[in-house]
Amino acid sequence: MPSKTASHSRFSLTLESVLARAVLVLGAVLLALALAELGYRLIDPFPYFPPWEINKTQHGNLTEYHPRLGWRGAPGGRARFTTKNSSTWLQHNTQGFRDIELEERSADEPAVVFLGDSFTWGYEVEFDEMFVSLLRERRKDFEFFNLAHRGYGTDQALMTFRGWQSERKLHRVVLMFAENDVADNNSDWRNEKGKPRFELEEGELTLSNVPVPEVPAWDSEREYRSSGSSGRNSIEQWLLRSHLYHDVEFRIRELTEPSEPYRGRFGVPDCGQLDLRVTRALLAEIRDEAERRGSALLIFAIPSKGELYQGEAHHPYQRCIEVICRELRIEYHDLSPAFDASRFRTYFRFGKHWTPRGHSVAADAIEDVLF
Repeated sequence: MPSKTASHSRFSLTLESVLARAVLVLGAVLLALALAELGYRLIDPFPYFPPWEINKTQHGNLTEYHPRLGWRGAPGGRARFTTKNSSTWLQHNTQGFRDIELEERSADEPAVVFLGDSFTWGYEVEFDEMFVSLLRERRKDFEFFNLAHRGYGTDQALMTFRGWQSERKLHRVVLMFAENDVADNNSDWRNEKGKPRFELEEGELTLSNVPVPEVPAWDSEREYRSSGSSGRNSIEQWLLRSHLYHDVEFRIRELTEPSEPYRGRFGVPDCGQLDLRVTRALLAEIRDEAERRGSALLIFAIPSKGELYQGEAHHPYQRCIEVICRELRIEYHDLSPAFDASRFRTYFRFGKHWTPRGHSVAADAIEDVLF
């Protein structure tokens, strides 16, 4: 019969063995979580920004009222811009564009002019991550002018281009066309602000709603103060700083509250339901303005976030624009194949805009066509 001492010794060894194994398992779990967190931060980052850091409504001093355009970039504007997806530094040049200054450019190189809205303006990405900046870095034998601003329709792009005073030799004029542009072109009120509107009268474009009625600037701080608390406790706020935890929490909410986390389902009607008459006339006007300056217009259609997600009913608006471009003899390219081929996330989880990787995909595709 074993002694009590021997039994106690065997029990101690067994307990030590269990504890050792538990420590090994815990260490392995912690290591796996750490590697998963590192992987997210490197491959598919998903940072968390609490409500009190978000200031996307007003952009600090980056936008100002304009009687003809409705709004424009404030010359020399600077601001820290934080959304649910990112926190970026924004700065405009002395002309009010998110671009380099004129004196930093060579007068001898042929120029490429970009027109567009928030995609081209670089919404939610740093300046060096914008596709225009990537092209500038790759092709130093060309100059690039980014005349885009957030929220602009094709009408405001046309007016901006017409008002751009330059005698530069233009290699190409590029219009980045987005899914919401048709609706923008048919409206005199977008993004909580008034805007100009072109109307067709006997086949000719006439400008209306000018001067644009001025709307008082929205007080983003007051908006936040009235919105109340985020509904999360301090422990959850701390956990959400983990990219891994934030992703898991997002996916659970996407399953249980599909309308809440996925802020990117912007339904687009079929071509037969769209009023494309004004858009068609605007594209013809930009084409003519480019030709007047000795260049040619090139249109890139930006795929909507919805069409890149399987199972979501969506009518690609690009089919409508491609037909118009063919009729107007405008060179047209759809960026959808390039984005379909990407193995990594190219659109932010919230909203409808490109991640830095999306800008890189766009830069590759545009470079292949332009040069």
